[in-house]
Amino acid sequence: LSAAAGLGGCMAAYKLFYHIKVRVAVWLDPWRDVTGKGYQLAQSLFAIGTGGWFGFGLCQGKPESIPYVEADFIFSAISEELGVLYGICLILLCLICFLNFVRIAYGISNTFLKLLSYGVGITYIFQVFLTVGGGIKLIPLTGVTLPLVSYGGSSVMVTILMFAVVQGDGRKKQKYRKRQKNRRTCGAKQMKILKNRRQKKRLICRMKKRQIRRTKNRLIRKAKNRLTRRTKY
Repeated sequence: LSAAAGLGGCMAAYKLFYHIKVRVAVWLDPWRDVTGKGYQLAQSLFAIGTGGWFGFGLCQGKPESIPYVEADFIFSAISEELGVLYGICLILLCLICFLNFVRIAYGISNTFLKLLSYGVGITYIFQVFLTVGGGIKLIPLTGVTLPLVSYGGSSVMVTILMFAVVQGDGRKKQKYRKRQKNRRTCGAKQMKILKNRRQKKRLICRMKKRQIRRTKNRLIRKAKNRLTRRTKY
């Protein structure tokens, strides 16, 4: 149902908004109008292709040929100057951040904080997918920035807040685990103390019993000695 609703929303947006029709048309065939509407995407593909696996070198490419390269097409500029391998490593780094979000969310016991961490992680990786996918012609362009890489004050601030929220949830999880460990250790110490007390009580009871036996034996001996003396006299 959710997939059908999303598909219906995309179809409605395609029919209602003109700029979405333009972006879909450019995505399907950017070479039809290379000098016009498809110029941005065509230059992005040229930059990734000419850079190759290892790139031209830092500050050796021409990223300024791509319009709005510092925001929407930063991945193309990185691939041109530093190579496709560096771009793949950047994607893997983003994927590792997402997996850390999921790992932190999985270990949280609070339902609200768990869902919040999952939502932040999915938002982060979806934003990366939109930026990189639009630059390599995998999906239509969306104009979304690459988190902590693209230029933009509000984007950087929101991304830092996302990381801070997940980090705070992770710290709460660590504090909760420490409390559980402290409780377990305190419980174990209390059990040891109780065992020691029980052992002490048992030893005291044994000592008392021994003392009672000894006193009884002494009294019996004294009584026997008195009897023997009386019999003699």
